[in-house]
Amino acid sequence: MAVRILGAVARRVSSVSHGHCLTHAGLPLQVMRATFAETRWGSSATVADAVSPLFRCFRCFSGSSAKPPSEGTPADKAVVFMVSLHYDEKLARAIVKSLEHSGTTGEELLSVIRTLAGRWEVGVDNGLADLAMVVRAQMARTEGKKMVKFWCVPSGVWSGRAAAVPEGADVEDRRAMREEMIQKGAFEVEALEGMSLGDVAMHGDGKGSDILSEYIECSCSGIMACSTCHVVIDKDFYKSVGEPDEDELDMIDLAYEPTPTSRLGCQVVLSSELEGMVIYLPRGHNNIMDDIPF
Repeated sequence: MAVRILGAVARRVSSVSHGHCLTHAGLPLQVMRATFAETRWGSSATVADAVSPLFRCFRCFSGSSAKPPSEGTPADKAVVFMVSLHYDEKLARAIVKSLEHSGTTGEELLSVIRTLAGRWEVGVDNGLADLAMVVRAQMARTEGKKMVKFWCVPSGVWSGRAAAVPEGADVEDRRAMREEMIQKGAFEVEALEGMSLGDVAMHGDGKGSDILSEYIECSCSGIMACSTCHVVIDKDFYKSVGEPDEDELDMIDLAYEPTPTSRLGCQVVLSSELEGMVIYLPRGHNNIMDDIPF
């Protein structure tokens, strides 16, 4: 358990820049790695054992804040800065271009982006994430990406029954059960290809996205350091969604009532193959970050 919690902490603070070797909390990546190597946790390790080395890291580097590179144009600096915050370069350049089109240029552009980034060292955004989602949606439409519709079944409707369907259940029986639950209270969500379920909950448009945001918290902003975006994928769509990797499985193990078809919403990316997908929303969420005394 301690190893999994430390992994969550690492993912919560780590957002590595290729150019600057920074973490999400402004800590050098090399120091984080050395900290993790400092202790070999066994099955009896406690949460305190797991996080105490990180406390030393925070004490040593508290208040550190990286600055954009001194060379290049303000636009170049803005791109490098956003890449250091985990935005891909193509999106970062599109954000810069959108601001330039609105008349924000030069040093003012860099200042605006840094202001929108908020207290990025501790993961507190001030609007850059919302701007990024708007620009990403514009890019998706320009690239001809399509809208994908899927169904969300609240916990009060499915009550865990989806996970209790016998492995040998007939396909028609599963379809009938699915249709019954949809009619009883599921809601439809529509979003662009390439968006994750977490993206849809945090930044999606439309009534369905608004409702979904009430069920999915995304406390870690989609860096897979919590399990608050835990969802259960309908068995007939699980193969198309795909299996979680080891890191995601660690978080799913800590989720509220996980099932064999559980996934983290931040890792489920919409595609045309998932048109009509059905997901089931758990009755609650476990957020281990609430229990770590930062």
